[in-house]
Amino acid sequence: MYTSQAVSRVRIPLSPPTQRPGLYRTHSNPREIWGFLFYVVPTVPDRTSEVVGQNVGRTEIPYLSHTGSRYFMGGITAGRLKALSAQPGRHRVDDGLYLLVREGARPTWVFRYVGVGGKRRDMAIGAFELLSLPDARAEVLRWQREREAGRDPVEVRRAAAKAASFESERRVTLGEYAREYQQSQAPSWKNEKHAAQWLSSLTHLGDLLKEPISGITSGKLLAVLEPLNRKHHETATRIRQRIEAVYDRAMIAGIVDANPAASLKRALRAPAKKKHFASMSYVQLPAFLPRLRDCDAAQSTRLAFEWLILTAARTHDVISATWSQLNKNRTVWTVPAELMKAGEAHEVPVTARMREILAAMEPQRGHGWDWMFPSNQGHKNPLSNGAFLATIRRMGLARVVTAHGMRASFSTWAYENSRHRSEIIEAALAHNEANAVKAAYNRASYWKQRVELAEAWSKFCLSAKGR
Repeated sequence: MYTSQAVSRVRIPLSPPTQRPGLYRTHSNPREIWGFLFYVVPTVPDRTSEVVGQNVGRTEIPYLSHTGSRYFMGGITAGRLKALSAQPGRHRVDDGLYLLVREGARPTWVFRYVGVGGKRRDMAIGAFELLSLPDARAEVLRWQREREAGRDPVEVRRAAAKAASFESERRVTLGEYAREYQQSQAPSWKNEKHAAQWLSSLTHLGDLLKEPISGITSGKLLAVLEPLNRKHHETATRIRQRIEAVYDRAMIAGIVDANPAASLKRALRAPAKKKHFASMSYVQLPAFLPRLRDCDAAQSTRLAFEWLILTAARTHDVISATWSQLNKNRTVWTVPAELMKAGEAHEVPVTARMREILAAMEPQRGHGWDWMFPSNQGHKNPLSNGAFLATIRRMGLARVVTAHGMRASFSTWAYENSRHRSEIIEAALAHNEANAVKAAYNRASYWKQRVELAEAWSKFCLSAKGR
């Protein structure tokens, strides 16, 4: 059987007299096309799974394209597409565009093409309900251009996805990747506390932990670690070693090309040693406090010394402390500016144990003086500068520890065991911030963290058995 093909490419059945191939002109016969030239071509065998039609009046009229493939004239209706989406099979919608419908799966747009090796390939380009027909056609056109350029669309998309995944990994932050490394090393940790300390020590890097791991340079690391190295060489060294291990793993994974921490080994050398106040290792402090309470020094001296340890304050600040420096609820002790080395008032959190000390000293509070820790020689006078030194000598620790060295004990403990950043630790020690704006911000924003730090230090100091 033969059918007619008009110049508009509309295929219609021919009347019986016109069955031979050739070019014909239509006339007014209602069964023929009017006003157009048409030619007769052999009918292409029907393949219902690939035939798609457009509703013209009440008759679906398929037609032949310039390549001999059947598809819709002018576009498919939404109703027809919806009907096809419910029929299992591979339905051709346009040149290279198919609607794949499988039982139990969502209908999917598919681009079918002949690959580089001559093998037919199918490439999913989106879900039917999420991608409109115009967008699906645009996707097909995009991938057809890739094919015309001699590239295989499937391989091109696979390479792009791999590159995007690699770029996503390069954007992972230093903090995120350090946590992944810590978790991967879980079997090698001695205990959970060691694992937590390993991770918490990295908080000294501050905002650097929020930066992409691939964008951190040796210069950025040095800018953070060098100031820390001058005060706490061992802590800075540990952090550098840990960051170096993190970057070694990132290099193996292909996320970074170099290890910025490796080159800092020589830059973070131990600073020249200078004479410091003798200080007790913070590990020995929990055992030291019971000895202090049991020594033969006066109660005022013993409790003032303990107050000094718990607050990490200077000797002069403690012996000059007055009841009026406490707030109404006894939660804050304010050292006035005239007593401070930096010339600015310093607020100190008052912990539960410190309130116990205040309760013990309450009976010695008099009307003619306001000293928190009055002298035994006369309550109208404060403790002398030599009171703590005399106590240390009575305990046989004159060459082992000094009162001022207790500040160093607190500092070392805080840097090695707490999860607080260096700014908070330095604020607790009342160290002056060179940047005035930053210093004001620190005082305003770090109080909550300083209270947590003070409570943690107090808990550690009181952790000896029997207390």
